[in-house]
Amino acid sequence: MNREEILEKSRKSGKDEGLEHAYLKGNRLGEYTMSAIVIPIMAFTVLRGEFVALLAVAITILAFVFGQCLTVYRFTKRKVHLAWIIYTAAGATICIVLLLAKSFGFWGFLFGWLR
Repeated sequence: MNREEILEKSRKSGKDEGLEHAYLKGNRLGEYTMSAIVIPIMAFTVLRGEFVALLAVAITILAFVFGQCLTVYRFTKRKVHLAWIIYTAAGATICIVLLLAKSFGFWGFLFGWLR
């Protein structure tokens, strides 16, 4: 294939590489922004002893990482991303159980040993 055939094929595919690049840059900016907001919130909740808020933030972070790793794993099939999918799913599940237990008053009954 010569250069013109490659360019023609690229034009016919309908993909806009500039737009894809913009989406990737937007995702990266979103990660930085989320980190800039989440880290101070987590520090504040730890200092105040607000365990429920800390769990809610942890669930949000784990869900975000889960989504990213799932997307990358579907493309690359690398085991490291599969491991992260398993870890984040397990961590989010544990945090959700703890959040529900604390919120609905089952904390002492279910997890009294954590006091």
